[in-house]
Amino acid sequence: MAPNKQKITIYYVKYFPDNTLLWILNNRLVALSLCIATERDDTLSYRAMIESFLQSLGLTDTETRVYLYLLTHGESIASIVAKRLGLKRASVYQILETLEAKQIIVQFNKNNVAHFDSVDPDDLVLLCEERVNQMQRLKQKAETLKTEFKKLREKGKMPTLEIRGKIKYYQGLEAVTQLIDETLKEKSSEQLCFGLNTYHTELAGDDWGDYTEKRVSKGIHVQSIQPDTDAAIAYKARDKKELRETRLVPHSKFPGKCEINIIGDMVAMFSTGTHEQMGMKMYNKDLAEALRSLFHLAWERSEFYDKKKS
Repeated sequence: MAPNKQKITIYYVKYFPDNTLLWILNNRLVALSLCIATERDDTLSYRAMIESFLQSLGLTDTETRVYLYLLTHGESIASIVAKRLGLKRASVYQILETLEAKQIIVQFNKNNVAHFDSVDPDDLVLLCEERVNQMQRLKQKAETLKTEFKKLREKGKMPTLEIRGKIKYYQGLEAVTQLIDETLKEKSSEQLCFGLNTYHTELAGDDWGDYTEKRVSKGIHVQSIQPDTDAAIAYKARDKKELRETRLVPHSKFPGKCEINIIGDMVAMFSTGTHEQMGMKMYNKDLAEALRSLFHLAWERSEFYDKKKS
């Protein structure tokens, strides 16, 4: 006669301080070590660590799922992997090809059917060692090429470029600041200026005050035509103190987003707007004279607008 099989029902679970889990099973007290629960927690923790490690190797979430399936279930074919993981078969084929390229699974034929399996865990360690070696070799190449990279970076910045001492280009705010400072080295005591740039009103800070003091100390007088913005009105209010005569014209007719300076035979142009900071300085007597003539024509007309503003 076969022994009677008694159904076991769990009625109550409680943790006690002595690390013993007591279960009441059909009125019988059974003591089980808490290590069972601990092992379950450890398993979950290690799985999270494994997934994180695989993602560090460059695997996506789905690639990780496929790899772990092969690791835990052994060799399989693509259709079964797709069915077990609820993925499209075409996607699984692509993933398996990717994993094989990453050298963490292998493919082989069995009965004329492609089978896939995870590599031995020891091979993962070897793969990591090879990647470390690759990065070491890459680091050595980077050290060798570091100087060349720096040259390319400096060439790309190209803050100033001079052509035969007659034309000089400036790129970046620091280079434009250099251009503005260089205007103080000109021998002429007259400076004609179109436009008030954001360099003076927003960017220069104390540098602009220092520049103005140096210009005044050198006795360089400025004639300036500016759009009638609030910044230009404040600029005009300091004319007497800063050795300058400013005339305001309608902003609608002269937006003045860049600045042109004519000093002797030198013409300096620059812009420090939000899009790009750049400038140019050239020495050409005829060009400077032509721009000076245009300035004087504009200066005559600006008197009309300036009086209306006053």
